Amino acid sequence: MNQRSLTGAALALSGVVLAAIQVLHAVQQTRIPVAVAVDALPFAAMGLAIAYAGVWLARDTTFEGATSRVAAWAAGGTVAFAAIAALLLFTQRVTSGSLARASYLTVDLVTVGALAGVLVGLYDARSRSRLHELAAERDRIEAFADKAADVNNYGRAIASAPSVDGVAAFVVEAFGTITGMEETAVVRLNDGDAVALANTIRTVPVDVVGSFAQTVRTQQQGEVTVHDRPFPVDLSESVTDCVSAVVLGDEGTTTVVISVTTDGTTVGEEDQKLLELIVSHASVRMAALDRRPADKGYTDQ
Repeated sequence: MNQRSLTGAALALSGVVLAAIQVLHAVQQTRIPVAVAVDALPFAAMGLAIAYAGVWLARDTTFEGATSRVAAWAAGGTVAFAAIAALLLFTQRVTSGSLARASYLTVDLVTVGALAGVLVGLYDARSRSRLHELAAERDRIEAFADKAADVNNYGRAIASAPSVDGVAAFVVEAFGTITGMEETAVVRLNDGDAVALANTIRTVPVDVVGSFAQTVRTQQQGEVTVHDRPFPVDLSESVTDCVSAVVLGDEGTTTVVISVTTDGTTVGEEDQKLLELIVSHASVRMAALDRRPADKGYTDQ
């Protein structure tokens, strides 16, 4: 049982006990049903509200990691109102010389204090949870903006690359920057042969990378695919995730980009869209370079 469940169970038990004591005190003071109801029901309802809050706390994962704060507020409210009860009782003793109903007054104020503390604690915990969510969303947006700026920079670099090898080098760098995957290869398939234009993959042998490229060459051009286990080709056991895309494909030649990772890095939907922009830039530039006459090679000069 985790801390959240323990704290919730403790609050629920405390609420039930307080509600039972309220009913007992009301019965001890009078047997008149209406008087018992008026005296017991409001404070018993507060006790049951504490019990309900405890059950809610135990079942709602929103409060994960914030249960100690809720418990602290509940304890603080209880102590504060118990102190108020002590002051009132002291005043009653000094002025009247009697401590009649001392236990009743103490339990009433303790119940009120506990409920007030629990409610404030729950509100505080939810507010902090919301702040954390907003901070995480802000960080995500900032990270996406940075990646989008990187895509723009790589797009310009790819558009001015003097050769297909240069385009491949920029694609490898861009995939690593956007996904966090440090191992990427750009493979050109021609008449059954696989030639690595750029390759930083060290976890998987080159021939296996080529076989993987042959397998995924039928993908739709420009679409980035996140592969789930089992992979289309038996990669190294240490590879946890893999993405691929067909940069350029025609009847005889296909260019494929493959990225793998061993540290559990995952590629989200937003990153896929950014990668597709990189692939689009690379497709346009490679197509332009491939159309140039053979005597000019892959340059713009």
